[in-house]
Amino acid sequence: MKTFYNKPALVLTVFCMISVLISSCKKNEDTYEPVVYGDANIRVTNTASGSNAQDFYQGDTKLSTTAVAYMETSPLIKLKAGNTIISFKNVGTTTTTASLNVGLETNGTYTAFYYTNPAGTGVITGAGDDNVAPASGKVKVRFANFGSALNNTLNVSVTGGANILAGLGFSVITPSYYTIDAGSSLDFTVLGSGITGNIAGTNFVSGKIYTIWFDAANSTTAKYHIIQQN
Repeated sequence: MKTFYNKPALVLTVFCMISVLISSCKKNEDTYEPVVYGDANIRVTNTASGSNAQDFYQGDTKLSTTAVAYMETSPLIKLKAGNTIISFKNVGTTTTTASLNVGLETNGTYTAFYYTNPAGTGVITGAGDDNVAPASGKVKVRFANFGSALNNTLNVSVTGGANILAGLGFSVITPSYYTIDAGSSLDFTVLGSGITGNIAGTNFVSGKIYTIWFDAANSTTAKYHIIQQN
């Protein structure tokens, strides 16, 4: 699999899942040598309901000091920049649940998500983080949808205001952050389902940067989770 570099706000591509790619991915893994340019930082989130807690690896080295359970996000973890393989394993085992070949920029900061697709297969995706704080009285927020049980996309709006996001599909992370007033509450809906929800404005403090990710245990519910970056 061809290695790539992720600029801030560019999404990490999905690892080799399709059977026709297995042989080519294995060939690359057999000859893989990481190109190291310095260090990067990454936080990892387990969005897979019902999964075991996950250990996080770079190559053969475990980097997480504490396994990440469902709904948990690790502190920032330092890892080598350049061409590299990251993976999750069930806590305390050698069982790899998901793996991804990525390129990480020196001094870059990333968030990686472990989730399961509708077939129950573990997947890694992620994005570069925007670490530039918003102006006073504002917050920055981006969104991700890991609700494989949902039958449609998500819309998000400021309560009493206009939509700020329409049609967020499964496994998608918004490519940019949205700037909203601190203290604003948000409403979300799943199209054509009758599912609605509210995210209280007390969650959004001036000068902070957030990622909100959604998941669903079934097609009639949706939950939100908030990661504060700074």
